[in-house]
Amino acid sequence: MGYHLVAHLALHTYLLKHQRPVPHFIMFDQPTQAFFPEEVHDVGALTDADWEAVRSYFSLMRDVVNRNGQGLQIIVCDHVNLRDEWFRDAVIENWRQGKALIPTDWIIEA
Repeated sequence: MGYHLVAHLALHTYLLKHQRPVPHFIMFDQPTQAFFPEEVHDVGALTDADWEAVRSYFSLMRDVVNRNGQGLQIIVCDHVNLRDEWFRDAVIENWRQGKALIPTDWIIEA
């Protein structure tokens, strides 16, 4: 996943710096899925190295946005919830405890 992340960020940075007509945002859907499988049987099995890799992914995304003078927006949909203050400041919505992208009262049962 790291190579894909770096490639996308580098490409968008290059295109922005050369004022190419591309959208100024990237969306990543669950970039940490490799570290957090669907069913975690033993949370203790996730090593510190896994957490550091996840933290480094999000740190890299933050740094690229800052280096591009806020000209690039990165949208990430993921389950990870780091405790770092810079991470929490970047979270716009936390869809948990009944809060969701599509509110449940919008759903019409057939």
